[in-house]
Amino acid sequence: MKTWNIFGLAALLPGLLSASVATAQTAEQILAARDILAKVPAAELAGRAAQLVANAPPKEKAAVAAAVAQSVASLNPDVASAAVASIALKVPVAAPAAAAAAAGKLPGSAAAIAVAAASVAGVKASDVRTAVIAAVPAQAAQIASAMSRAKLTSSLHSTSRGFSASRSAAPAGPETTGGAL
Repeated sequence: MKTWNIFGLAALLPGLLSASVATAQTAEQILAARDILAKVPAAELAGRAAQLVANAPPKEKAAVAAAVAQSVASLNPDVASAAVASIALKVPVAAPAAAAAAAGKLPGSAAAIAVAAASVAGVKASDVRTAVIAAVPAQAAQIASAMSRAKLTSSLHSTSRGFSASRSAAPAGPETTGGAL
């Protein structure tokens, strides 16, 4: 394949990657995405992957996200979580497909990939959890645990802020001033 600019490749990719989300990506679709992304420097891989998904037709975004995430996981496993998060940031509805595809390729990183996708605003964490566990059922406990810890951390921050605000707004009474009645 000759070198094409990103917009030419983005126009070509949806035609090559027209499978539905429910079906597995074919070897040809994965190879097409891999051919496109193989020439991209590692530092630009996550952004380029997200751009390919964003440029896909609406009905094909999830299928393109799955093929692109699987290709990134094959080409550069160290960038897989960042690519999934970048895809989730640009196209939140494609996050479950991207996370499941990358996790399926890198089962040992499934929990980190799921947390990366679910941590992006606008992404339904429950959809990501379901998709990633379906892709890597042997890692279900680790995925659920990692996602619970990620949610627990964010809820602790909001709880402590609420407590601090209401505590500081409370009027001073005898118990806080040390005075007697």
